[in-house]
Amino acid sequence: MEGALPLIALVAVVVSAGVITVAAHFRQERVAELRGWAREHDWDYVEQHPSPLADVTLPEGLRTPGVRARHVLTGRRGRHLVTLFELDRPSGRGGPAPRPHRIVAVRAPGPGSELEIHRHDLSRTVSFDDRGEPEEIDRAFAGAFRTSGDDERFARAVLTRETVAWLLSDCRSRSLPVRFSGGHVLTWAPMRLDPVRALTAADYLIDLVDRIPGRAWELDTAGS
Repeated sequence: MEGALPLIALVAVVVSAGVITVAAHFRQERVAELRGWAREHDWDYVEQHPSPLADVTLPEGLRTPGVRARHVLTGRRGRHLVTLFELDRPSGRGGPAPRPHRIVAVRAPGPGSELEIHRHDLSRTVSFDDRGEPEEIDRAFAGAFRTSGDDERFARAVLTRETVAWLLSDCRSRSLPVRFSGGHVLTWAPMRLDPVRALTAADYLIDLVDRIPGRAWELDTAGS
């Protein structure tokens, strides 16, 4: 039995080294893949970045100490500046590491206050045309979404009746929460970064930003 212990220790070391080697290989492979995508689409790629969205306060559940932004892609989607990255959070008390989150952010036309929009009724979408009664639209939005923010004026300027009707009718609102923070509008999801899927989320944010009246970005949010 005593002779078996060194052998067991040696096997453990060899297995650990193999796991580390394989993990490093896959990391390098992923870096090469994302860097190649960035080069092909004329975007910028950084493997790690301390703060890719310096003016943004992340959603509450993602503000864990020790979070790291990895695989940061930055480029343009039409006239809009877009940032995509993966957010890694450390494990707690020796447990498994939490699933990474994909962050998609679009630069807003101006600074805004903190505002989050979540869809909580996922069962259906509601389409309204020009004949939709204001009270009916407001009632449908209140039943399908919850919002939270620190500036009621900004929320009212963003959530016009036209924007609300669009949010109700667009099926992408079911799976893409939205946060306005600093000079960005962002969405997040518990998944790894896939640039193609991330650009679908970016298009949703761009469609939203393009529907928001310019006066929303002209408010004095710094003094709110």
